[in-house]
This record gives sequence, structure tokens and C-alpha cells, in this order.
Amino acid sequence: MARDLTFVKIELQLLPSFVLWQRNSPYCSRQLFAANGAFLSTLTGAQRLLLYPFMNRLFHLLGLSLSLCVAESVALAQVAPRPPIAPPVVTNPKPFPTLVPVPGLVPLPEITPPQPTITLAPPPLPTSTPAATATPFPPPTEPPLVQAYAKASPHPYTTGGRTYVPLTFFADNLGASVGEVTKPKFQLLWFGQKLDFWVGQRGATLNDKAFTLPARPVIISNRVFVPLGAFCDTLGIGLKTTSKPYVFLLTYKAARVDNVRSTVSGNKVRTVVTFSNPTRVTASVAREGATFQFSGARAPGIPSIATVNDYLVTRTVLTSGNWNARFALTMNYAAPIQWFTLGSPPRLVIDSQRLFEESSTMREGGLRLTKVRRGTGHGPVQMWTARLDPRDGWRVRVEPGGYSVLQRARTSKLAERQKAILAVNGGFFAYDGAAVGAMLVGGEWIRLPWQGRTAVGFDDAGKAHIAPLQTNATVKFSSGQNLPIRDLNGWPDANRITALTRRFGTYYRLTSGEMAVVVSKGVVIARPGGGGTPIPANGFVLVASGSARQYLEKVALKERATLSITPIGWPKITTALGGGPRLIQNGQIAIRDENFRTDVTNGAGPRTAFGIDKQGRYIIVVVDGRQKYHSTGLTLHELAATMQQMGAVYAMNLDGGGSTAMAVKGRIVNRPSDGAERSVSNALLVMR
Repeated sequence: MARDLTFVKIELQLLPSFVLWQRNSPYCSRQLFAANGAFLSTLTGAQRLLLYPFMNRLFHLLGLSLSLCVAESVALAQVAPRPPIAPPVVTNPKPFPTLVPVPGLVPLPEITPPQPTITLAPPPLPTSTPAATATPFPPPTEPPLVQAYAKASPHPYTTGGRTYVPLTFFADNLGASVGEVTKPKFQLLWFGQKLDFWVGQRGATLNDKAFTLPARPVIISNRVFVPLGAFCDTLGIGLKTTSKPYVFLLTYKAARVDNVRSTVSGNKVRTVVTFSNPTRVTASVAREGATFQFSGARAPGIPSIATVNDYLVTRTVLTSGNWNARFALTMNYAAPIQWFTLGSPPRLVIDSQRLFEESSTMREGGLRLTKVRRGTGHGPVQMWTARLDPRDGWRVRVEPGGYSVLQRARTSKLAERQKAILAVNGGFFAYDGAAVGAMLVGGEWIRLPWQGRTAVGFDDAGKAHIAPLQTNATVKFSSGQNLPIRDLNGWPDANRITALTRRFGTYYRLTSGEMAVVVSKGVVIARPGGGGTPIPANGFVLVASGSARQYLEKVALKERATLSITPIGWPKITTALGGGPRLIQNGQIAIRDENFRTDVTNGAGPRTAFGIDKQGRYIIVVVDGRQKYHSTGLTLHELAATMQQMGAVYAMNLDGGGSTAMAVKGRIVNRPSDGAERSVSNALLVMR
């Protein structure tokens, strides 16, 4: 910051012949003092030199500085701006003992000192151009040439002095997009260069400009072979042969990676890598992602790691050195990846598909089983599907976890027990293992339907029927009394009559307030009012309490009793299993509210479903879930849509979650969400 200087007026008693004066300037205040010219003129040069240090010392003590003016006998004193200081009062000043006025001196006229010139702006400082920072590799005006080895597979062949390689050589070794446009026209695209050619013809176009190839492309063993040298020249690629068979040396300009960016849309994650000029791109895809090699490229100033924050692609990693860059996409799960190059500017576009579907089919003993992987809006989904035709002799059997409804077993064990080729988990069950919902096995009712939920039933010919199921369950006595049965082989509740068979257990211990009627071979043999009550192997026990007890109290010993269970509005069936809710009715999605807990109806998760198509064929689907990077599962609506897409005209949901399992020849093929197969109350078995 510039600072103004102020010259102050000094009264010097010890030099009475000095005359001090002040000059004001518009830019700064200066006070000058001048010694009497007559006095100074009498001093010799040596005396002046002696006087100057004395005055300089005196001014220094006063906070001033002294300099000689260009005019004779003029001195300047300067000091930084400060409030004026009153001069000291000197009482009885005494003359300097050695310096006294010389008598006889004639005063000279007052000399006006020259006016100083004040410059507002300081003189310019000398300028210099800073030396450029030395770099170990100064950037060249033109990219250097780089070389890379490229191998042709299948093997090339030589004829007429020309080497022919498969068209895929340019896709494998340059990253070009190649393919058939319209027979016999083929196309090669590489960083904005479009090469169109026709098999068997020398005519071609480069960016829609016609030219002539030196040799005709040909087809050998259903593969397109092209003249290697001509195609490399067209693309601006240098070519040399090597001593190694089928290996060539490519020469091309080095490139710089200028930018990397990723965007997420509803169906894909797109990553774009921008280059200074076209370069060689090779790719490899693995389950955890994809890696791209840029031979002859550098990436100065580009961050090595960029976070994408998507459930499919998590981040990108870019490294480079010695004119070789490597770019990797890190993915949470395997998904289809497509890439291609564009021009203006040269760039590589990589699309990671979030929405996709791919499948593989296997056949086991006449069974057609398909594994499906699908990308959805909430992550990957993996499922297994089976289609079966009862006209081919296939039948579906309901297999309980054990003889008692309270027993459970793994689905694979149930399949192994009956030597079933295919098995899936069945209906819902309670924490104690008891099945919840209808269960009819070989004409024997083991459990009654639950609150009219959807069930699937089969007749002896294998024809399936899916609908809400209700039954008319009663016990008829010879006295004429008919008692409704509210539950079968479940734990008795107050105010209703429950029937227990050997499927429940060998005996039941009555609790306080309960009474029982024991029926063996169709005859009432006992009416216990407490304690343990045996359940006959060829009969049943009725248990009641509360308001329902009065009806059992009317039953007499030796009365005849018959238990009857009949489906309401259903055809004759010998096998049935309850589940729900309904998914498809008459070919339309029609999810039915059947009083399920929210963990069944809400959210995506593991699922098991059974459906029927127009021809009466069975459609069985098992979906893995609750595994973020393997399979997130499906919602009920997504499951219904899947069944509809597979051609189901009627479909229902079965137990899911950790119970979901599919076993083929006794081996689990899906991945249960619990990490291990869960024991279940029952399973659906496919047998012949």
C-alpha cells in the first residue's frame, strides 16, 4: 500500500541563521528548511560534511530523516503522517559554544528552492517472463504412434498374396461393431467411421463415400472373411506381420482419455468414456463386472475412482501408465453389458442393462425346467419354472411333512421319500408345524380350508382346478343330530367343535372345561370329561368347550356317528392343497384379498406359485428373494404378471419366504433365503 510522506517544520535555536519554510502540495504536505545561504557559503566542504551528520543525528532523534536537496544549501526532512508536534520551549537558550555567527557577513537574498516533481504512480517494475515449468514428458503436438499385437481367431488364410481374417477380428482387437445389415451387406463401425461392404463384391463405402476394395470379402464356413490389409488401411491402422502365427502388429495413434461419466436411467446404467482420438479397445466380462483395456491411451487428470451409487453398477475404476489404460465397471451382480463406439468426439459407450431377461432350459426325465434371470426396477430376480402336461402322465401329489400334521420335513427329503422328479414347497403352516389351509391327500381330508382361501385341487385324471375353497364338514349321529365341524386336526378352540384324527396324534389331553366324544369304527365308545383321551386309528375324537359343549353332552354312548366333508361348488377331487391369495382368474390378474398378513401381501420376496394354462398344463414357478445381489424377489403383482406372461389362465400363490424351495431329483436347485432349506408342513410333488 502506498504511503504519503509529510515534511515537518523545525525551529532550530542552535542555528539562528537557518530559514525554514513550508510548501503544500495537492498530493502531499512537505515542509522544507533551508540554512541561510550566507552562513552556509562561509562553510567549507569539510565543515558542511561535519555539519550534516550532526543534523542527521538530531533529526533522527526527532523521528525525522534528512537528505540533501539538489539545490544548494537546501535539506529535506520527512516523516510518516502524524499529528503536529508542538516545538519545545527553550528557556534562556545558550548559543553553541563553538559555532557562532561570523561578524561582517552580508545577508544574501532568500533563495527559492526548486519545486519537487511528485509522481503519482510508482515507476514500473522491471518485468520478466517466468520460465515454463519443466515436465519430464512435454506434450507433443501430435499423438505418438503406439503398437499392439492382435491375434486372429479363427485362423486367417492367405490367397493371392493377401491375408484374410474373420470380420470379428476387428471387434475382438479394436472394439469395432460388426454385423450383417441386409444380406449380403455387412457393416463395420469404429469411432464414427462407417465401412459398408458386400460379400463377393469389391465395391464398398466409407462414411457413405464409395471406394473400391483391392479384394472381395468372402464367406468361409458360415463366417465372413475380409482382406486384412485393405480394411486396416481404410481405418488408418498400420499393419505388420510377425514371426508368430496368426499374430499381427497394429500401429495407430496414441489417445488421451478426456472424460468419464455415468448416468442412471430406468432400464440401464450408461457410462461414456471420451477420447482425444480413436484407440484400440478390448473387453472382458466377468460376473463381478466388465474390464476394458485401452492399449495406447493415457488418462491424465481423470479421477481413478468414480462412485455411481446404483444397485447394479457401484463404481468405475480408471488406471493408466506407460500408454496403457484400464477401465473397469464394478457390478453387484451379473447383468447383460453392451458397448459400442461413436465419433465426434471419439467415445466408448457402455450400457449395463438393469432390465433384462435371460434363460436356460434343461430336461430331466421328460421334465422341461427353465432357469430365468431377470433385471427389475428393484434389483435382480432369479426364478425356476416348470411346465408339465398331465396328458403325458404327470400327476401332482400333496405330501405331508409327516403322518402327523404337526410334523415337518425339508422339501428335498419329501421328494426323495417318494422318488419324485420335482417338488416344491406347499401351503402355509403355523409355528407349531400345523398346516394352515386345506389338505386332501388321496381322498383323505387332513385339514379343512381356512376362511375360504384359494386352493388347488386335482381329480384322478390329473385335471387341476384353482378357486376359493369352502367345505361342508359335519358329524351325523344316528339320533338325528348333525353337528358342524369348524376345524379338523387343529388345536381345539372355545365355543366350537373340533374333530381330531390320528393325523393329529395318538391322543389328546383335555383341558379344563373341555369334553370329548370318542368315535371308533363309526360308534361312540366314550365321553371323557378330562385327562388324556386316546384317538382311535380307525375313528376320530370330537372336542368342545364353552357354548359348544352342550351339543356333545347330548350324544349318547353307542350312537352311530359319521364324519362327512364335502367341497362346496367344486368338482370331484381326490387331492387338494390350500394357499393363496389368488393371482390369475380367466387369464386376468385378479389378486384376491384373503386376510393374509402383510409380510405375505406386501413387498418383494421369495415366492412359489402354481398355475394352469388353456390346455390344462401345469405351470410351477419358484422365485428366490431377500438376497440383494442374487435375487430380490417379486411382489404379488409381479408374480401374477409373471404367471400371466407364461400363459396361466388360473394361478395362485403358495407359501413363500424362507419356505420357498424347488428340488429336482431330490436336489435343491434354487437358493433359499435362509441360507439353508427350511422344513415345511407339506410339499407338491410331481410324479408319474
